Amino acid sequence: MIVKNKFLFNFSASHIGGGYKRLFAYSKIFNSRGGAYFIIRPNCKKIALLFNKNKYFYVEKSNIKRLLNDSYYLKAILDSIGCLNLYYAYGIPIYSKIAKVNWFHVSNVLPLSPHGIPISLFHYVKMQVLGFRIRHNLINADVISAESLFSLGFFGSQYKNNLFLSVNGSDNEIFLFKKKNLQKKDNIAVVVGTYDYKAISESFYVFKMLKKSYSPELKLVIIGDSKKIPKIVISDKDVIIKGILSHESTINYLNKAKYYISTTYIENSYNAASEGVFLSNESYISDIAPHREFLLNIPFRKIYIKNISRSILHIRNRDISNLNMKLWENVVNEMLGRVKKNLISLEKLKT
Repeated sequence: MIVKNKFLFNFSASHIGGGYKRLFAYSKIFNSRGGAYFIIRPNCKKIALLFNKNKYFYVEKSNIKRLLNDSYYLKAILDSIGCLNLYYAYGIPIYSKIAKVNWFHVSNVLPLSPHGIPISLFHYVKMQVLGFRIRHNLINADVISAESLFSLGFFGSQYKNNLFLSVNGSDNEIFLFKKKNLQKKDNIAVVVGTYDYKAISESFYVFKMLKKSYSPELKLVIIGDSKKIPKIVISDKDVIIKGILSHESTINYLNKAKYYISTTYIENSYNAASEGVFLSNESYISDIAPHREFLLNIPFRKIYIKNISRSILHIRNRDISNLNMKLWENVVNEMLGRVKKNLISLEKLKT
């Protein structure tokens, strides 16, 4: 197989959520441009079947294997590819110079700031180790990107020339937002994600407030790993657990929802919130920096809800007149513009 673009994208650290969404978009776009190289998990194999101009390498990574050696597979892959113009690591530390341009993308801001966030001890230790590895190896990254200005703020001034804002594309949301009046809403509130820092118990309090104040027949739909949901929530007769769903199915629930709820303590991006805000009738989201970035020029009100010590931002879909979103094509073109700039700088250094 002849691959046109000498780019290697390493998405082996993530196969769900924002990671899968970016992987799918990059695969689709580079496939249309002659192909690129991708490192992915075996359970993302259907992407390879869809986009056959790309070359895919499969890596199985357990949490323990990632903790002990999260790049054991790279040498063999690099030997088979040869010289690269770009190595793009999604959430994986770059331990040495691999390509002409080495790009580290922040997939999760928790490794950079795990303190004060409600997570398990194991998760905290894991984030501490990963955070140390990321910071210790930033010297190898020519570009450091993240999905919000908040996340980029965790890097010191010595990296200011390397920083690059790369938000998630929102093709589906833009399309569905333009058709929003055509979708009949169900009497449901939707929560997406069940990790500790998502604070499902607080989302449950928001749901109870909505049920009591506005809609007695309201049901709460939770999308995510059921093992991480508190017993008091999972045992409630008005709670519907859907487990881990595809992005397409998640979008479908959000598009049918009267309410979207997110009480997360920390996020790398506003991606999940933007989906909920633009697709549901009303949204109640935590007052954190990435959410504030997203809501620039969008009307909202700050409220307080019983049993929740933090403020919550309330947004009504009918008040939204503009889209703070980008198409994936634009996101990729911006990335390629930065890569080209770095490559030109390298050529000038040679002369």
